[in-house]
Amino acid sequence: MSCLTVLEAGGPHAIVVRGPALDVIDLVAGVSAGTIPTGLAGIEAVAAAELDGRPIAICVANERLHVFDLASGAGVDITFAGTAPQVITAGVLAGRPTLIGGAGTELRRWDIATGAEVGGPLAVHRAQISALALAGDSIVVSADVDGVIHQSDLTSGEEAGAPIDRPGELVASIAAAEIDGKIIIVTTDGRKAILPAGSLDEVDALAATVLHGRPVLVTHGLDESVRTHELPDGAPIGTPWADETVSITTVAVGHAGGRPFVISGDGDGALRRWDLTTLTPAGDKINGHTSWVRAIATTELDGRTVAVTAGDRSLRTWDLATGAPAGDPIDTRYPATVLAAADWQERTIAVCLHGDGRTRAWDLATGELAAGPLDEWAGARAFSQVGEVIYAVTEDHPYDEATGEYDAGEIALRAWDLAEGNVIGTPMAGGGAGGSVTWPPVTVARVDGRMVVISGAGRDGELRVWDMAAGELIFRRAGHDGQLTAVAATVHEGRLVVVTGGEDGTVRIWDGEAGVRLTGHTGRITSVAIDGIQVVSGSEDGTVRVWDLLTGDLKARLRAR
Repeated sequence: MSCLTVLEAGGPHAIVVRGPALDVIDLVAGVSAGTIPTGLAGIEAVAAAELDGRPIAICVANERLHVFDLASGAGVDITFAGTAPQVITAGVLAGRPTLIGGAGTELRRWDIATGAEVGGPLAVHRAQISALALAGDSIVVSADVDGVIHQSDLTSGEEAGAPIDRPGELVASIAAAEIDGKIIIVTTDGRKAILPAGSLDEVDALAATVLHGRPVLVTHGLDESVRTHELPDGAPIGTPWADETVSITTVAVGHAGGRPFVISGDGDGALRRWDLTTLTPAGDKINGHTSWVRAIATTELDGRTVAVTAGDRSLRTWDLATGAPAGDPIDTRYPATVLAAADWQERTIAVCLHGDGRTRAWDLATGELAAGPLDEWAGARAFSQVGEVIYAVTEDHPYDEATGEYDAGEIALRAWDLAEGNVIGTPMAGGGAGGSVTWPPVTVARVDGRMVVISGAGRDGELRVWDMAAGELIFRRAGHDGQLTAVAATVHEGRLVVVTGGEDGTVRIWDGEAGVRLTGHTGRITSVAIDGIQVVSGSEDGTVRVWDLLTGDLKARLRAR
C-alpha cells in the first residue's frame, strides 16, 4: 500500500512514498516539485511538518523514525525518544511542531524539534492503531485494525466524540477535515475511499488539506495518480498528477565498432542504447518486446556484436552498433528470466531459465533448441562461461536429514556444469535468509585461479562470496537497507571488485573490506553492469547512471524518454 501525506506550509504539497524515494507534488499546479532519495528500503508511514521554517518529512522505516529536509533532500539528525510508532501524522500543538504516532494501541506525541516525548501515552484503542489523521488544531482521528475509529483531544487527552465502530473493516488510511464546525472523516480499505456522500474507487491512500481556502481531499490511486476532490461530496478538482516514469528493468554492456555501449530494457518492452564514450543516447528507442524486458546479454554472432534480449515469450537479437534486428525472434514458449550468452560446442547460444522453472539453451544462429530442458537446473539464478565450462548456479533449500524436511528459511546454492550436467563442489548452504527477491542476484567470477560465487540472495541485504568447489563462505558484507536486487563482479588488478544494487535505491562498490555507497537513484536498483572501470546501474526511477568504479564519482545520468 502507498503512503501519502500533505504539507500545507508554503502552499499545499502532497508527499508520496515511491519505493526508496519521496515524490513531492505541487497540488496547485498539479506537477512534480521534486523527488527525494532516502536510502530506505521499507518506508511504512510518512508525515510532513515545518521545522524552523524548513519543510521536513518524517518516515517510519525499520522500526525507526527518519527525518529529511525537503528543500535540500538531506537527512536531519533528530533522535526521537522511545520505541518508534507504526503510523504517524504531524501538526502544531501549543505552538510547537509535534509528531503524533500510533504505537500498538496507544497514541503518543513528540516535540519534533527536540525528539522528546510530550506527555504520556493515551490508551485509546483496544486493537492496534492502523491509521491517523489530524482535524483542526488538536483533534486526532485514529482507526484500529478492528475497524473502530476514535476522536481524541490531544490538549485534554479526552475523547472528543463517540467511537465509530465498523466491525471487520480494516482502515488502511484515514483523512479528516473540519467543515462548518463538524469533523468529516474519510477512510480507505486500500482500494476504495468511503466519503460521507459516496465513494471513490481505485484509491489506496488519502489525506486532507486546504486548497484555495477550502478543505479538500487528496487521494493516491492504484494507477499512481494523485488527485484532489471536493469535500464532502468527492467531486474532482483541477488536473490529476500522474507519474510517467518508465522503469529501467535491466542493463548490459558490450563493445561494437571499437566503442562501448550500454543497452537497457524497460517496463514497456522498449530498448535503448547509450554510447559509453560520449555518455549520450545512441539512436532512437527500439520497440522490441510486447511486455517488460526481463534480461539482456551481449555476445558475438556472425562477426558482429549483438544484444540478446528476453521479454514476453521470445528471445530477440539486435545489432548493438545500429540497433537493427540481427535475426528472427526465437519463440521460447515461456518467459525467460535469467539469461547468458556463450560460445559452446561451436555454436553461439543463449542459456535461459524459463517460466516453467527449467533451463534451456538456444542456438542464436538457427533459433533451435541446443540443450534442455534441464530439470536438474530448476531454479537457476545465474549462468556464466569461463573457458570451456558454462556454469549454472541454482537455488534450493537445505535438507535436514533429522527431520526429513527442507528448511524454507534458508537458501542453498549449487553449481553445475552445462556440458557434463554434473554438480560442481558442494552445496553452499546459508546463501541467504529467506526473502522476497523474485530472482535473487547471483553471479560467478574467477579469482586467483578459483571459481567464486557472488550472492545477494535473502532479505538480510548481505553480500556473500563463496568458494565454488569447497562450498565455503569466503566473506560476507552488510551495507544495504533491505534486500539486494542486483550484483556484478570484475577482477581489477588481481582483486575481486563487486558492485551491488538494492531496493534502497543505492549502489555499492565493494573492494575487499571497503564498501563505497553511491546515492542518487530514487527508485529500486534493478540491474548493474561493469565495463572496465565504469559501472552502469539501471533503476525503477527510469534512469541509467554511469559511475567510476575506482572513485565512485557519477559520470552521467541518462534518462529514458
